[in-house]
Order: sequence, then C-alpha cells, then structure tokens
Amino acid sequence: MPVIARLMKIRPTELEGRIVSRKGARGFSQKFLEAYLRQLAHKKDWETFMDVLAMVIYGVLLFPNVEYFVDYIAVDVFVASKTRSENPVTAILADVFGTLDLCSKKKRGKMLCCLPMLYVWLTSRIGERVSDVSCPVKRALQHGLEVKGSQD
Repeated sequence: MPVIARLMKIRPTELEGRIVSRKGARGFSQKFLEAYLRQLAHKKDWETFMDVLAMVIYGVLLFPNVEYFVDYIAVDVFVASKTRSENPVTAILADVFGTLDLCSKKKRGKMLCCLPMLYVWLTSRIGERVSDVSCPVKRALQHGLEVKGSQD
C-alpha cells in the first residue's frame, strides 16, 4: 500500500479508506480514480496523472475483473511494471490463458476458435526453431477429422 500511495501522492491512510470490495476482489472504484484524475489535471500534476491513468488502463482494459473497478491484481501488475520495470506481457498472457481455461471448463472442454488462434500466435513467436507452424483445426480438417464448431 505505501508504494501505491507514493505513486498516487495520497496519504496511505486516505488511500486505505478508498479501498472497496466487489465480487470478492479488493481494489479501487473506477469512479474514485477518475475523480482523482480530474483533481490531478486541475493541479497540472501530469506525472502523477499519467501513473493513475496507467493504473486505470491496467484495471479497466488489460485486466478487467469487475466492471467499473480496478482490483489489486491490476494494481500489482502496474506497480511491478512501474517500479521494477517488469514487463506486463507475462501477466497478460497468464490472464489470457486463465480466461481460456475458464471458458474451456464452462463449455466442458470445447474451445471453438480462440485456442487454435492463440496457439498459432504463440508458437509463431517462440523462436526460429519452430519451422512449421500451422493451425491445429486446419490440420484436423485436412486429415478428415471432425472439428465441432469449426464452421462458426
């Protein structure tokens, strides 16, 4: 909490009072952060404004968990990126795989198009050692196997 308070230039006790819980997650409401952004713009504190805006983007666009809410997961990824220069791509990929896994479990293991697309994208970027990257759905169709949902 002290690192977040320092980045946002808010007293830790005041920041603690702004923490809310929604659907089992703790974090900050988007409404609070947007109001704070307006205050920062009025003060012309652009460095802090950019940090808070980045935190909102991480929470609302990159790691949306609850609507109109920035949870601690998004805040932690932002802080790691900002203070330790850690690359958020690893966290984004983990989030994508987690989402795909959840979707797969809800549909009883039936991923129709997202997983093959993600597979091709990921394997094409592993390195130069991968010489023949093709879509698993396309390979299955070429071998005459039935792929449910491939026509969608």
